[in-house]
Amino acid sequence: MSSAQNLFLQKIEICDTASFCVDCGSPKATCDPFTLDQISDRINRKYILKDASGSLTFQVLVEPSGFSCVLSYDDATNSPLTADLIRYLNGCIWKPAMVNGQAVSSSVNVVFKFAHGAISGRMARLDLRQMEPAGAPVIYNTATTYTNPSLKNYDFKVWTKYNSPLPDNISQTSAMDKLDVLWYATSKGLTRFDGKTFNPVNEYNSPFNAETAVQDIAVDKDNDKWVYLDNRIYKYRDGAGWQIFDFKKFLAPGVTHILNSRNGELLFTTKSGLVVVRKEKVVLLNKKNLPELPSGNIIYAFDDSQKRIWIGTTKGTIMIDKNARVTTFNTSETPLKNLCITGSAEDENGNIYFSLADEDNKTAGDNAKDGMAVLRPDGSWTLYNDKNSGMPANHITNMLYDKFEHVLWMGTDQSGLVRFDLKDGWENYHNNNSPAPGHKIYQLMQDSRGTIYATTANGLLRIAKKY
Repeated sequence: MSSAQNLFLQKIEICDTASFCVDCGSPKATCDPFTLDQISDRINRKYILKDASGSLTFQVLVEPSGFSCVLSYDDATNSPLTADLIRYLNGCIWKPAMVNGQAVSSSVNVVFKFAHGAISGRMARLDLRQMEPAGAPVIYNTATTYTNPSLKNYDFKVWTKYNSPLPDNISQTSAMDKLDVLWYATSKGLTRFDGKTFNPVNEYNSPFNAETAVQDIAVDKDNDKWVYLDNRIYKYRDGAGWQIFDFKKFLAPGVTHILNSRNGELLFTTKSGLVVVRKEKVVLLNKKNLPELPSGNIIYAFDDSQKRIWIGTTKGTIMIDKNARVTTFNTSETPLKNLCITGSAEDENGNIYFSLADEDNKTAGDNAKDGMAVLRPDGSWTLYNDKNSGMPANHITNMLYDKFEHVLWMGTDQSGLVRFDLKDGWENYHNNNSPAPGHKIYQLMQDSRGTIYATTANGLLRIAKKY
């Protein structure tokens, strides 16, 4: 048993919350599915829901007697429909949770989804392992003291599957479209977030169901969304719906990343080459037609403002210039020698930032060969790592150049977020020194207003500049 823990931002202070557990017991608290069907039917008969979308989630306290009381919910508008749902839920009779044979107070979550002009309700069990604290970050740089002077300039907000309709706390691939809608992809489903409302992508509005495991997603220059799962490519165009592409001949080894180039090409990295798609024409670059590739196992690809394409493989990196000349970095004395580029960013001055990985030595700790390389317009290189700079760790998961503040953001898998002002100003934000929910960052995105979103192992983080 624990003291009261409200999961959602909208709270109701009328329940007896002296002591209860969260979705605990064996068996856990439950209600007959017919009860939720009855509630849904009452709402459907009272409201016209033909244009409604998204979902509402309620945390319900179930007492040992079986009576219920809504503790918190996620509807900031406090609509009349939500008020009715709270009233109906408070009138239900439940089977309470049992601990050591005794009925106890516990809270459960109930989700009501809108689809095809109707509402339907179901219980949503919690994965209590994901509610555990993120743990302490690992900072390998012991020479730098992070004072983080810019931290006070940001508002942090966190959504998890317990205080919002997120399908899962962990998202290793997501994308921001040109209308500032975040497509949040997980192994347990895909949802869209417009900054206020989460709208699930499910069997009612897509070719896949609400719990489909999405492997990668990207947005192209035309604002079309490309989704990879089950060795198929799906394209979604606003107003036109979904289209399925079958590239099995090219994608048989499996896609690792979908990347969007400046000239409109889509780049699919695979274990046997780079698949380039332009206007639905498909070209495969592999060791047969591009022998300079150190390996056919492609990890990352990027085209810069000078129309050069950079390809990182498990055995090193190459660059192809606009005249089709190839530079192999395994024989050059640069920071890229024998290393794979895994991410990139370019600023308005033409400086290119590459995250590096030693694919031959992918240890769980801190590899001294990993880090960040900067290529300047004059052709000079600079290498940054946690021994010669303010980087807290060498392994970078994602990079974002913030064109609004002219700083570079990096995500790490052990040390949280890194903010670099491109000169000598290093800041490091994680769960021990900021409102960030954890220290494992997967992806960074920015909308047209400058707001940054970070997907983490502990939920979705939004970082907004204070004005």
